[in-house]
Amino acid sequence: MLLASRLLTAKGVVHGFTLRAAGDLKSPQDLERLAEGAGLARIATARQVHGDRIAIVAADGAHKEIFAATGAPEDGIDDAADGLVAAEPGVAVGVYTADCVPVLLFDPETGVGAAVHSGWRGARLSIAARGVRALQHAAGADPANLIAAIGPSIGRCCYEVGAGLAEAFRAQFGDEVADAPGPAAHLDLRLVVERTLRAAGISAEHIEQVPGCTSCDAASFFSYRREHGRTGRHLAWVAAQ
Repeated sequence: MLLASRLLTAKGVVHGFTLRAAGDLKSPQDLERLAEGAGLARIATARQVHGDRIAIVAADGAHKEIFAATGAPEDGIDDAADGLVAAEPGVAVGVYTADCVPVLLFDPETGVGAAVHSGWRGARLSIAARGVRALQHAAGADPANLIAAIGPSIGRCCYEVGAGLAEAFRAQFGDEVADAPGPAAHLDLRLVVERTLRAAGISAEHIEQVPGCTSCDAASFFSYRREHGRTGRHLAWVAAQ
């Protein structure tokens, strides 16, 4: 019912990427069951909007402050965010996905963690890098110490995009992230996220790609694209220590 990162597991980090067998984690009952099974009071989530906002979460599950495009805290906090930071021991945070890229970040030195949801819009906004900066703000985390686990998502094999979007990603992140624009260009969102994390200061040996294409493997994963939007959601989650 769960996949795990070998890098995070080696550090004793409480985390996971749920599989289809775990159920639709948008269901409050399934989310509560998952938290209870992990020995947690709750796993905080947010209303995801494919933006660039990162919320720092308090022990009671409330959002303490928000980071957005400027990299600085915002006032006027609401419940919309595509990344959450667990900065206090026992706090767990998670993001929902059903093709988009889930990213779990953890700092072994300070014990803080973050969960980030990166679809193509979030990837163009470098939301994974904003998660790194939010950890720096929340706990003084050094990017060089961070561990990043990039979870199952739609793979390049299945992610066909328009020529304009392919060219935009090639211009921003390098030619290798997408096919040359044409009638069937494919985009590698996982590679985009990895390059974003590297640019934010995380070393290559601290970044793990947890395998799995959500579109290819219907037995194991929900897929928004394959199932035309009528599908469940996975949860990628991590707890602070």
